[in-house]
Amino acid sequence: MAATALVTVAGCGMSGGAATSGGGAPAARSIVIDEPFGPAADWALETDDAFVLSKAGCLETLVKYESGGTLAPMLATSWTQVKPTVWTLPLRQGVEFQDGTPLDAQAVAGALRHALKVKTPAAAFSPDTVSGVKALGSSTVEVTTVKPDVLLPQSLASPNTGILAPKAYAAGAIDPKGTCTGPFAITKEIPQQAIDLRRNTSYWGGHVQLASAEVRFIADGGKRATQVRTGEAQIARKIPVTSVQELKGQSGIRTKTTELSRTTELVLNNKKSPLDTTKVRQAIQAAIDTKAIAAAVYPGVSRPAVGPFAPGDAWAPKVARPVKADVAKAKSLLAEAGVAPSSLKLTLLAYNEGAGFADLASVIQSQLKAIGIKVSIRTGEYASMEPDLLAGKFDMALLSRNYLGDLPDPYGFLTQDYTCKGAYNLAHHCDPKVDALVKKAGATASATGRYALYADVATRLQSRAVDVFLVHETESVALAGVRGYTIQPYYTLTADLSLGAK
Repeated sequence: MAATALVTVAGCGMSGGAATSGGGAPAARSIVIDEPFGPAADWALETDDAFVLSKAGCLETLVKYESGGTLAPMLATSWTQVKPTVWTLPLRQGVEFQDGTPLDAQAVAGALRHALKVKTPAAAFSPDTVSGVKALGSSTVEVTTVKPDVLLPQSLASPNTGILAPKAYAAGAIDPKGTCTGPFAITKEIPQQAIDLRRNTSYWGGHVQLASAEVRFIADGGKRATQVRTGEAQIARKIPVTSVQELKGQSGIRTKTTELSRTTELVLNNKKSPLDTTKVRQAIQAAIDTKAIAAAVYPGVSRPAVGPFAPGDAWAPKVARPVKADVAKAKSLLAEAGVAPSSLKLTLLAYNEGAGFADLASVIQSQLKAIGIKVSIRTGEYASMEPDLLAGKFDMALLSRNYLGDLPDPYGFLTQDYTCKGAYNLAHHCDPKVDALVKKAGATASATGRYALYADVATRLQSRAVDVFLVHETESVALAGVRGYTIQPYYTLTADLSLGAK
Protein backbone atom coordinates (compact mmCIF):
# COMPACT_ATOMS: atom_id res chain seq x y z
CA MET A 1 0.00 0.00 0.00
CA ALA A 2 1.02 3.61 -0.53
CA ALA A 3 3.09 5.37 2.08
CA THR A 4 1.66 8.18 4.20
CA ALA A 5 3.25 11.57 4.84
CA LEU A 6 2.02 14.06 7.43
CA VAL A 7 2.56 17.76 6.95
CA THR A 8 1.77 19.83 10.05
CA VAL A 9 0.97 23.46 9.47
CA ALA A 10 0.32 25.95 12.26
CA GLY A 11 -3.25 27.22 12.15
CA CYS A 12 -6.06 29.44 13.36
CA GLY A 13 -8.87 29.21 15.83
CA MET A 14 -12.49 28.35 15.12
CA SER A 15 -15.68 30.10 14.31
CA GLY A 16 -18.76 29.02 12.39
CA GLY A 17 -19.18 25.34 13.23
CA ALA A 18 -17.35 25.30 16.58
CA ALA A 19 -17.79 27.88 19.31
CA THR A 20 -14.90 28.62 21.63
CA SER A 21 -14.62 28.91 25.38
CA GLY A 22 -12.96 31.83 27.15
CA GLY A 23 -9.57 30.19 26.78
CA GLY A 24 -9.95 29.85 23.02
CA ALA A 25 -10.51 26.06 22.97
CA PRO A 26 -13.57 24.76 21.12
CA ALA A 27 -16.48 24.30 23.51
CA ALA A 28 -19.35 23.37 21.18
CA ARG A 29 -19.38 19.81 19.95
CA SER A 30 -20.39 20.61 16.42
CA ILE A 31 -18.37 20.49 13.23
CA VAL A 32 -18.51 21.70 9.64
CA ILE A 33 -16.98 19.49 6.96
CA ASP A 34 -16.42 20.61 3.37
CA GLU A 35 -16.63 17.80 0.83
CA PRO A 36 -15.93 18.17 -2.91
CA PHE A 37 -18.83 16.02 -4.08
CA GLY A 38 -22.48 15.98 -3.09
CA PRO A 39 -25.34 13.62 -3.89
CA ALA A 40 -26.30 13.63 -7.56
CA ALA A 41 -28.77 10.75 -7.86
CA ASP A 42 -31.43 11.19 -5.16
CA TRP A 43 -29.36 9.04 -2.76
CA ALA A 44 -29.50 5.98 -5.04
CA LEU A 45 -27.16 3.55 -3.29
CA GLU A 46 -25.93 1.99 -6.51
CA THR A 47 -24.28 5.35 -7.31
CA ASP A 48 -21.58 7.46 -5.69
CA ASP A 49 -24.30 8.94 -3.48
CA ALA A 50 -23.73 5.90 -1.25
CA PHE A 51 -20.17 7.11 -0.63
CA VAL A 52 -21.51 10.57 0.31
CA LEU A 53 -23.80 8.94 2.90
CA SER A 54 -20.98 6.78 4.22
CA LYS A 55 -18.56 9.72 4.55
CA ALA A 56 -21.29 11.64 6.37
CA GLY A 57 -21.45 9.02 9.13
CA CYS A 58 -24.95 7.84 8.24
CA LEU A 59 -24.74 4.73 6.03
CA GLU A 60 -23.10 1.51 7.24
CA THR A 61 -22.37 -1.86 5.67
CA LEU A 62 -22.12 -5.46 6.87
CA VAL A 63 -18.34 -5.44 6.54
CA LYS A 64 -15.99 -2.54 7.33
CA TYR A 65 -13.15 -1.45 5.08
CA GLU A 66 -10.22 -0.59 7.35
CA SER A 67 -7.37 1.69 6.36
CA GLY A 68 -4.84 -0.36 4.45
CA GLY A 69 -7.51 -2.45 2.76
CA THR A 70 -8.15 -5.04 5.47
CA LEU A 71 -11.68 -6.05 6.48
CA ALA A 72 -13.36 -5.96 9.88
CA PRO A 73 -16.86 -6.67 11.23
CA MET A 74 -19.42 -3.87 11.06
CA LEU A 75 -23.13 -4.73 11.02
CA ALA A 76 -22.17 -8.38 10.57
CA THR A 77 -19.93 -10.02 13.16
CA SER A 78 -18.31 -12.48 10.75
CA TRP A 79 -18.63 -14.08 7.32
CA THR A 80 -18.19 -17.70 6.31
CA GLN A 81 -18.16 -19.40 2.92
CA VAL A 82 -20.21 -22.48 3.89
CA LYS A 83 -20.38 -23.74 0.29
CA PRO A 84 -18.55 -22.66 -2.86
CA THR A 85 -21.43 -20.31 -3.76
CA VAL A 86 -22.97 -19.69 -0.32
CA TRP A 87 -21.89 -17.25 2.40
CA THR A 88 -23.51 -16.73 5.80
CA LEU A 89 -23.20 -13.57 7.87
CA PRO A 90 -24.41 -13.45 11.50
CA LEU A 91 -25.65 -9.96 12.37
CA ARG A 92 -24.58 -7.81 15.29
CA GLN A 93 -27.19 -8.01 18.04
CA GLY A 94 -28.98 -5.01 19.51
CA VAL A 95 -28.51 -2.71 16.52
CA GLU A 96 -31.36 -0.34 15.66
CA PHE A 97 -32.00 1.86 12.67
CA GLN A 98 -32.19 5.54 13.56
CA ASP A 99 -36.01 5.38 13.52
CA GLY A 100 -35.88 2.80 16.33
CA THR A 101 -36.74 -0.27 14.27
CA PRO A 102 -34.47 -3.27 14.80
CA LEU A 103 -31.80 -4.31 12.36
CA ASP A 104 -32.72 -7.94 11.70
CA ALA A 105 -32.08 -10.46 8.96
CA GLN A 106 -35.30 -9.62 7.10
CA ALA A 107 -34.41 -5.94 6.92
CA VAL A 108 -30.84 -6.63 5.79
CA ALA A 109 -31.89 -9.18 3.20
CA GLY A 110 -34.47 -6.72 1.87
CA ALA A 111 -31.89 -3.97 1.56
CA LEU A 112 -29.48 -6.21 -0.35
CA ARG A 113 -32.25 -7.51 -2.61
CA HIS A 114 -33.11 -3.91 -3.43
CA ALA A 115 -29.48 -3.38 -4.46
CA LEU A 116 -29.84 -6.28 -6.89
CA LYS A 117 -33.12 -5.05 -8.41
CA VAL A 118 -32.19 -1.50 -9.37
CA LYS A 119 -31.88 -0.63 -13.05
CA THR A 120 -28.08 -0.39 -12.98
CA PRO A 121 -26.71 -2.32 -10.00
CA ALA A 122 -23.22 -1.68 -8.67
CA ALA A 123 -20.78 -3.89 -10.53
CA ALA A 124 -19.49 -5.75 -7.49
CA PHE A 125 -22.97 -6.60 -6.18
CA SER A 126 -25.28 -7.28 -9.07
CA PRO A 127 -27.31 -10.18 -10.54
CA ASP A 128 -24.23 -10.98 -12.59
CA THR A 129 -22.44 -12.04 -9.41
CA VAL A 130 -25.16 -12.57 -6.78
CA SER A 131 -28.13 -14.87 -7.38
CA GLY A 132 -29.96 -14.42 -4.11
CA VAL A 133 -30.14 -13.11 -0.55
CA LYS A 134 -32.32 -14.49 2.23
CA ALA A 135 -32.80 -14.36 5.98
CA LEU A 136 -31.92 -17.40 8.05
CA GLY A 137 -34.02 -16.81 11.13
CA SER A 138 -33.84 -13.34 12.63
CA SER A 139 -30.11 -12.84 12.96
CA THR A 140 -28.27 -14.41 10.01
CA VAL A 141 -28.19 -13.48 6.33
CA GLU A 142 -27.32 -15.89 3.55
CA VAL A 143 -25.90 -14.64 0.25
CA THR A 144 -25.72 -16.98 -2.75
CA THR A 145 -23.42 -16.14 -5.63
CA VAL A 146 -23.75 -17.13 -9.27
CA LYS A 147 -20.31 -18.71 -9.18
CA PRO A 148 -17.78 -19.16 -6.38
CA ASP A 149 -16.90 -15.61 -5.43
CA VAL A 150 -13.81 -15.11 -3.33
CA LEU A 151 -14.39 -11.35 -3.14
CA LEU A 152 -17.91 -11.26 -1.71
CA PRO A 153 -16.74 -9.92 1.70
CA GLN A 154 -14.98 -7.06 -0.10
CA SER A 155 -18.18 -6.35 -2.03
CA LEU A 156 -20.13 -6.18 1.23
CA ALA A 157 -17.72 -3.52 2.50
CA SER A 158 -18.63 -1.18 -0.36
CA PRO A 159 -21.04 1.66 0.49
CA ASN A 160 -23.04 0.50 -2.53
CA THR A 161 -24.19 -2.39 -0.31
CA GLY A 162 -25.10 -0.10 2.60
CA ILE A 163 -28.06 -1.12 4.75
CA LEU A 164 -31.06 1.16 5.33
CA ALA A 165 -34.32 0.55 7.16
CA PRO A 166 -37.20 -0.91 5.11
CA LYS A 167 -39.08 2.39 4.95
CA ALA A 168 -36.13 3.98 3.10
CA TYR A 169 -37.17 2.03 0.00
CA ALA A 170 -40.93 2.60 0.27
CA ALA A 171 -41.10 5.58 -2.09
CA GLY A 172 -39.62 5.91 -5.54
CA ALA A 173 -36.39 7.52 -4.33
CA ILE A 174 -34.21 6.42 -1.42
CA ASP A 175 -34.86 8.31 1.82
CA PRO A 176 -31.89 8.19 4.21
CA LYS A 177 -33.48 10.42 6.86
CA GLY A 178 -33.89 8.31 9.99
CA THR A 179 -33.13 5.07 8.15
CA CYS A 180 -29.36 4.68 8.64
CA THR A 181 -27.54 2.84 11.44
CA GLY A 182 -24.47 5.10 11.65
CA PRO A 183 -23.30 7.50 14.36
CA PHE A 184 -25.03 10.48 12.70
CA ALA A 185 -28.59 10.99 11.46
CA ILE A 186 -29.61 13.47 8.76
CA THR A 187 -31.96 16.19 10.03
CA LYS A 188 -32.03 18.57 7.08
CA GLU A 189 -30.94 18.64 3.45
CA ILE A 190 -30.36 21.60 1.19
CA PRO A 191 -30.19 19.87 -2.21
CA GLN A 192 -26.76 20.02 -3.85
CA GLN A 193 -25.47 22.27 -1.05
CA ALA A 194 -25.40 20.68 2.41
CA ILE A 195 -26.84 18.28 4.94
CA ASP A 196 -27.25 18.78 8.68
CA LEU A 197 -26.78 15.83 11.02
CA ARG A 198 -27.19 15.12 14.71
CA ARG A 199 -25.63 12.55 16.99
CA ASN A 200 -27.29 9.11 17.02
CA THR A 201 -27.71 8.68 20.78
CA SER A 202 -28.56 4.99 20.34
CA TYR A 203 -25.53 4.19 18.20
CA TRP A 204 -24.50 0.54 18.56
CA GLY A 205 -20.81 1.51 18.37
CA GLY A 206 -20.85 3.47 21.62
CA HIS A 207 -20.67 7.14 22.48
CA VAL A 208 -20.54 9.59 19.58
CA GLN A 209 -18.17 12.45 20.43
CA LEU A 210 -19.77 15.24 18.42
CA ALA A 211 -23.31 16.47 19.03
CA SER A 212 -23.97 17.61 15.48
CA ALA A 213 -22.40 18.31 12.12
CA GLU A 214 -22.93 20.09 8.85
CA VAL A 215 -21.51 18.60 5.66
CA ARG A 216 -21.20 21.11 2.84
CA PHE A 217 -20.72 20.20 -0.81
CA ILE A 218 -18.34 22.72 -2.36
CA ALA A 219 -16.80 22.06 -5.76
CA ASP A 220 -14.12 24.76 -5.52
CA GLY A 221 -11.09 23.39 -3.67
CA GLY A 222 -9.72 26.84 -2.91
CA LYS A 223 -13.02 27.84 -1.30
CA ARG A 224 -12.98 24.68 0.82
CA ALA A 225 -9.53 25.59 2.12
CA THR A 226 -10.55 29.20 2.72
CA GLN A 227 -13.45 28.12 4.91
CA VAL A 228 -11.04 26.33 7.24
CA ARG A 229 -8.74 29.34 7.31
CA THR A 230 -11.63 31.67 8.22
CA GLY A 231 -13.08 29.27 10.79
CA GLU A 232 -16.24 28.52 8.79
CA ALA A 233 -15.28 24.83 8.56
CA GLN A 234 -13.07 22.50 10.56
CA ILE A 235 -12.33 19.89 7.86
CA ALA A 236 -11.86 20.52 4.14
CA ARG A 237 -11.10 17.50 2.00
CA LYS A 238 -9.14 17.43 -1.26
CA ILE A 239 -7.63 20.89 -1.07
CA PRO A 240 -5.34 22.10 -3.87
CA VAL A 241 -1.56 22.12 -3.61
CA THR A 242 -1.55 25.92 -3.65
CA SER A 243 -3.88 25.97 -0.65
CA VAL A 244 -1.53 23.71 1.33
CA GLN A 245 1.21 26.28 0.81
CA GLU A 246 -1.08 29.19 1.70
CA LEU A 247 -2.06 27.56 5.00
CA LYS A 248 1.51 27.45 6.23
CA GLY A 249 1.92 29.74 9.21
CA GLN A 250 -1.80 29.85 9.97
CA SER A 251 -2.25 29.32 13.70
CA GLY A 252 -4.29 26.25 14.69
CA ILE A 253 -4.50 24.71 11.20
CA ARG A 254 -2.71 21.62 10.03
CA THR A 255 -2.85 19.63 6.83
CA LYS A 256 -2.58 15.93 6.25
CA THR A 257 -1.25 14.69 2.94
CA THR A 258 -1.53 11.00 2.14
CA GLU A 259 -0.62 9.10 -1.01
CA LEU A 260 -3.74 7.46 -2.35
CA SER A 261 -4.73 4.47 -4.44
CA ARG A 262 -5.89 7.04 -6.96
CA THR A 263 -4.78 7.96 -10.47
CA THR A 264 -5.60 11.00 -12.59
CA GLU A 265 -6.41 9.95 -16.14
CA LEU A 266 -7.04 11.55 -19.49
CA VAL A 267 -10.05 9.49 -20.53
CA LEU A 268 -10.24 8.88 -24.28
CA ASN A 269 -13.54 7.93 -25.90
CA ASN A 270 -12.56 4.68 -27.58
CA LYS A 271 -15.83 4.52 -29.53
CA LYS A 272 -15.57 7.92 -31.19
CA SER A 273 -13.55 8.42 -34.35
CA PRO A 274 -10.61 8.92 -34.61
CA LEU A 275 -10.00 7.89 -30.97
CA ASP A 276 -11.29 4.43 -31.85
CA THR A 277 -7.93 3.92 -33.60
CA THR A 278 -5.17 2.60 -31.33
CA LYS A 279 -2.39 4.53 -33.08
CA VAL A 280 -4.24 7.83 -32.64
CA ARG A 281 -4.63 7.18 -28.92
CA GLN A 282 -0.97 6.15 -28.71
CA ALA A 283 -0.02 9.40 -30.45
CA ILE A 284 -1.87 11.41 -27.82
CA GLN A 285 -0.22 9.32 -25.11
CA ALA A 286 3.23 10.00 -26.60
CA ALA A 287 2.55 13.74 -26.76
CA ILE A 288 1.68 14.00 -23.06
CA ASP A 289 4.62 14.76 -20.77
CA THR A 290 3.53 13.28 -17.42
CA LYS A 291 6.80 14.23 -15.74
CA ALA A 292 6.22 17.89 -16.59
CA ILE A 293 2.59 17.63 -15.43
CA ALA A 294 3.60 16.18 -12.05
CA ALA A 295 6.18 18.93 -11.55
CA ALA A 296 4.10 21.86 -12.78
CA VAL A 297 0.55 21.05 -11.72
CA TYR A 298 1.10 18.90 -8.62
CA PRO A 299 4.59 19.84 -7.37
CA GLY A 300 5.78 17.56 -4.62
CA VAL A 301 2.46 15.74 -4.18
CA SER A 302 2.26 13.37 -7.14
CA ARG A 303 4.40 11.25 -9.42
CA PRO A 304 4.10 10.38 -13.12
CA ALA A 305 1.75 7.45 -13.66
CA VAL A 306 3.06 4.09 -14.82
CA GLY A 307 -0.45 2.88 -15.70
CA PRO A 308 -3.67 2.62 -13.72
CA PHE A 309 -1.85 1.36 -10.61
CA ALA A 310 0.95 3.03 -8.67
CA PRO A 311 4.41 1.44 -8.62
CA GLY A 312 4.84 -0.57 -5.46
CA ASP A 313 1.25 -1.83 -5.48
CA ALA A 314 1.19 -5.61 -5.30
CA TRP A 315 -0.90 -5.70 -8.50
CA ALA A 316 1.18 -3.25 -10.56
CA PRO A 317 3.39 -4.63 -13.37
CA LYS A 318 6.90 -5.08 -12.00
CA VAL A 319 8.59 -3.29 -14.90
CA ALA A 320 6.04 -0.53 -15.40
CA ARG A 321 7.47 2.87 -16.26
CA PRO A 322 5.89 6.22 -17.19
CA VAL A 323 5.45 6.71 -20.92
CA LYS A 324 8.24 9.00 -22.14
CA ALA A 325 7.03 12.09 -23.97
CA ASP A 326 8.14 11.97 -27.61
CA VAL A 327 6.68 14.56 -29.99
CA ALA A 328 8.35 13.02 -33.04
CA LYS A 329 6.92 9.61 -32.21
CA ALA A 330 3.47 11.11 -31.69
CA LYS A 331 3.54 12.76 -35.13
CA SER A 332 4.77 9.52 -36.71
CA LEU A 333 1.93 7.51 -35.13
CA LEU A 334 -0.64 9.95 -36.52
CA ALA A 335 0.94 9.63 -39.95
CA GLU A 336 0.80 5.82 -39.71
CA ALA A 337 -2.88 6.09 -38.78
CA GLY A 338 -3.49 8.27 -41.84
CA VAL A 339 -4.72 11.17 -39.71
CA ALA A 340 -3.67 14.75 -40.36
CA PRO A 341 -3.08 16.51 -37.01
CA SER A 342 -4.78 19.65 -38.31
CA SER A 343 -7.98 17.66 -38.82
CA LEU A 344 -8.20 16.88 -35.09
CA LYS A 345 -10.28 19.35 -33.13
CA LEU A 346 -11.06 17.74 -29.78
CA THR A 347 -12.96 18.94 -26.72
CA LEU A 348 -11.57 18.22 -23.26
CA LEU A 349 -13.96 18.07 -20.30
CA ALA A 350 -12.51 19.19 -16.94
CA TYR A 351 -14.85 19.17 -13.95
CA ASN A 352 -14.45 21.85 -11.32
CA GLU A 353 -14.16 19.46 -8.39
CA GLY A 354 -10.98 17.90 -9.76
CA ALA A 355 -7.89 19.13 -7.90
CA GLY A 356 -5.79 21.21 -10.29
CA PHE A 357 -7.92 20.26 -13.30
CA ALA A 358 -8.09 23.81 -14.68
CA ASP A 359 -4.29 24.03 -14.86
CA LEU A 360 -3.98 20.42 -15.99
CA ALA A 361 -6.39 20.98 -18.88
CA SER A 362 -4.37 23.97 -20.05
CA VAL A 363 -1.12 21.98 -19.96
CA ILE A 364 -2.64 19.14 -21.99
CA GLN A 365 -4.05 21.66 -24.45
CA SER A 366 -0.56 23.07 -24.92
CA GLN A 367 1.16 19.67 -25.19
CA LEU A 368 -1.27 18.43 -27.84
CA LYS A 369 -0.94 21.69 -29.74
CA ALA A 370 2.75 20.79 -30.17
CA ILE A 371 1.72 17.89 -32.45
CA GLY A 372 -0.92 19.91 -34.27
CA ILE A 373 -4.06 18.86 -32.37
CA LYS A 374 -6.41 21.70 -31.44
CA VAL A 375 -8.08 21.24 -28.06
CA SER A 376 -10.94 23.28 -26.62
CA ILE A 377 -11.71 23.03 -22.90
CA ARG A 378 -15.15 22.72 -21.33
CA THR A 379 -15.49 23.15 -17.58
CA GLY A 380 -18.39 22.67 -15.16
CA GLU A 381 -19.48 20.63 -12.19
CA TYR A 382 -19.09 16.88 -12.47
CA ALA A 383 -22.83 16.21 -12.12
CA SER A 384 -23.51 18.24 -15.25
CA MET A 385 -20.93 16.29 -17.24
CA GLU A 386 -21.63 12.74 -16.13
CA PRO A 387 -24.60 12.12 -18.48
CA ASP A 388 -22.46 12.95 -21.51
CA LEU A 389 -19.56 10.88 -20.15
CA LEU A 390 -21.73 7.82 -19.63
CA ALA A 391 -23.44 8.24 -23.00
CA GLY A 392 -20.15 8.65 -24.86
CA LYS A 393 -20.95 12.19 -26.00
CA PHE A 394 -17.43 13.56 -25.56
CA ASP A 395 -13.90 13.32 -26.93
CA MET A 396 -11.61 13.48 -23.90
CA ALA A 397 -12.12 14.07 -20.19
CA LEU A 398 -10.03 14.41 -17.06
CA LEU A 399 -10.88 11.95 -14.32
CA SER A 400 -9.56 11.28 -10.84
CA ARG A 401 -10.27 7.62 -10.02
CA ASN A 402 -9.70 5.61 -6.85
CA TYR A 403 -8.92 2.04 -7.92
CA LEU A 404 -9.71 0.70 -4.45
CA GLY A 405 -12.81 2.84 -4.01
CA ASP A 406 -15.40 0.24 -4.98
CA LEU A 407 -13.89 -2.54 -2.86
CA PRO A 408 -10.47 -3.14 -1.29
CA ASP A 409 -9.24 -5.02 -4.36
CA PRO A 410 -8.77 -3.74 -7.95
CA TYR A 411 -11.43 -6.15 -9.24
CA GLY A 412 -14.27 -3.66 -8.74
CA PHE A 413 -12.41 -0.84 -10.49
CA LEU A 414 -11.38 -2.96 -13.46
CA THR A 415 -14.86 -4.45 -13.80
CA GLN A 416 -16.58 -1.07 -13.67
CA ASP A 417 -14.15 0.89 -15.84
CA TYR A 418 -12.68 -1.46 -18.39
CA THR A 419 -14.94 -4.44 -19.10
CA CYS A 420 -17.37 -4.30 -22.01
CA LYS A 421 -20.44 -4.01 -19.78
CA GLY A 422 -18.79 -1.97 -17.05
CA ALA A 423 -21.20 0.49 -15.42
CA TYR A 424 -18.53 3.22 -15.31
CA ASN A 425 -16.70 2.43 -18.54
CA LEU A 426 -16.21 6.08 -19.51
CA ALA A 427 -13.61 5.12 -22.12
CA HIS A 428 -16.33 3.02 -23.80
CA HIS A 429 -13.64 0.41 -24.20
CA CYS A 430 -14.44 -3.20 -25.06
CA ASP A 431 -11.71 -5.82 -25.30
CA PRO A 432 -12.62 -9.51 -24.89
CA LYS A 433 -9.07 -10.19 -23.69
CA VAL A 434 -9.45 -7.73 -20.82
CA ASP A 435 -12.88 -9.17 -19.97
CA ALA A 436 -11.41 -12.67 -19.81
CA LEU A 437 -8.51 -11.60 -17.58
CA VAL A 438 -10.78 -9.73 -15.16
CA LYS A 439 -13.25 -12.61 -15.03
CA LYS A 440 -10.46 -15.06 -14.28
CA ALA A 441 -9.11 -12.80 -11.54
CA GLY A 442 -12.51 -12.67 -9.87
CA ALA A 443 -12.49 -16.45 -9.56
CA THR A 444 -8.89 -16.72 -8.30
CA ALA A 445 -8.71 -17.32 -4.55
CA SER A 446 -4.95 -16.79 -4.36
CA ALA A 447 -4.14 -13.11 -3.93
CA THR A 448 -0.81 -13.63 -5.68
CA GLY A 449 -2.48 -15.21 -8.69
CA ARG A 450 -5.20 -12.55 -8.77
CA TYR A 451 -2.71 -9.71 -8.60
CA ALA A 452 -0.68 -11.15 -11.48
CA LEU A 453 -3.82 -11.05 -13.64
CA TYR A 454 -4.47 -7.44 -12.66
CA ALA A 455 -0.92 -6.60 -13.71
CA ASP A 456 -1.57 -8.18 -17.11
CA VAL A 457 -4.67 -6.02 -17.53
CA ALA A 458 -2.75 -2.89 -16.54
CA THR A 459 -0.04 -3.65 -19.09
CA ARG A 460 -2.62 -4.10 -21.83
CA LEU A 461 -4.45 -0.87 -20.98
CA GLN A 462 -1.20 1.09 -20.97
CA SER A 463 0.25 -0.40 -24.15
CA ARG A 464 -2.97 0.20 -26.13
CA ALA A 465 -3.42 3.71 -24.67
CA VAL A 466 -7.00 2.97 -23.73
CA ASP A 467 -6.66 6.02 -21.48
CA VAL A 468 -3.64 8.21 -20.81
CA PHE A 469 -2.68 7.68 -17.16
CA LEU A 470 -1.20 10.97 -15.96
CA VAL A 471 -0.24 11.02 -12.28
CA HIS A 472 -0.65 8.97 -9.12
CA GLU A 473 -2.27 11.20 -6.53
CA THR A 474 -2.16 12.28 -2.96
CA GLU A 475 -4.99 13.86 -1.00
CA SER A 476 -4.49 16.89 1.20
CA VAL A 477 -6.96 17.71 3.96
CA ALA A 478 -7.07 20.93 5.98
CA LEU A 479 -7.95 20.52 9.68
CA ALA A 480 -8.65 23.03 12.43
CA GLY A 481 -8.88 21.77 16.00
CA VAL A 482 -9.91 18.26 14.93
CA ARG A 483 -8.95 15.02 16.64
CA GLY A 484 -9.50 11.42 15.60
CA TYR A 485 -9.47 12.05 11.85
CA THR A 486 -7.89 9.67 9.33
CA ILE A 487 -7.91 10.05 5.55
CA GLN A 488 -9.99 7.10 4.42
CA PRO A 489 -11.95 6.49 1.20
CA TYR A 490 -15.24 5.56 2.89
CA TYR A 491 -15.47 7.45 6.19
CA THR A 492 -15.01 11.10 7.19
CA LEU A 493 -17.52 11.83 9.96
CA THR A 494 -17.09 9.08 12.56
CA ALA A 495 -18.06 8.46 16.18
CA ASP A 496 -14.44 9.06 17.27
CA LEU A 497 -14.11 12.45 15.59
CA SER A 498 -13.92 15.30 18.10
CA LEU A 499 -12.94 18.92 18.51
CA GLY A 500 -10.50 20.43 20.98
CA ALA A 501 -6.89 21.31 21.53
CA LYS A 502 -4.44 18.45 21.24
